Amino acid sequence: MRDIVLIGSKEEANVKSLVVSEIELLEFPLNLVNIDALIFTSRYAISSLVNNANKLNDNTWQKIPSFVIGKSSADYLIKMGGTIEYIGEDSHGDGFANEIIPLLKNREPLYIRAKKIVSHINEKLIQHKIKLHEVVGYENKVKKIDSKLAPEPNSILIFTAPSHYKAFLSNFKWDGSYIAVAIGMTTFGVFDAGVNAFVSPKQSIQACVEFAKELNTRLP
Repeated sequence: MRDIVLIGSKEEANVKSLVVSEIELLEFPLNLVNIDALIFTSRYAISSLVNNANKLNDNTWQKIPSFVIGKSSADYLIKMGGTIEYIGEDSHGDGFANEIIPLLKNREPLYIRAKKIVSHINEKLIQHKIKLHEVVGYENKVKKIDSKLAPEPNSILIFTAPSHYKAFLSNFKWDGSYIAVAIGMTTFGVFDAGVNAFVSPKQSIQACVEFAKELNTRLP
């Protein structure tokens, strides 16, 4: 059987994990004047907003309707006290943008995002005359990993963000026998040509793990 390894920024209890990056939540000025929608494409963005709001003892953001790219992040937002208006059906950032553009006409949304982003959701919204506000809420930083920790050949590697794939390549050479599982289309889209890759049918870490286990029974 192939090893299944989650490549990410934190360890998970139910799967072998390799931490290749660290998430730094950033401080930013929280100005919600005229903001009538919030956009999230990551749980880290939600955590960053919560941290900044708590420092100011200001939870007015919780009443602002939120547009969230996936159910996992939406569940986390609800846990933090937020209000959901829309959960994206497309796990790809550009597809999510297409879904919410009609819903954001004549509104002023705030997009809390990573320092570096792969999708062009912000550009698409601006192109469609959405009065978008943006703040950088977090940053992915690559960790230096001992080369001896490279996954064994034939492993199934789960990537839950484009940055995790790039951080992995910063540390290890890609073995042609690896199988990659992406949590969604945005992550899938950064894989290099020649990578044997699949997209998880559902966008959560647990769903990725279950899908990898299923692949493990089918692949030679």
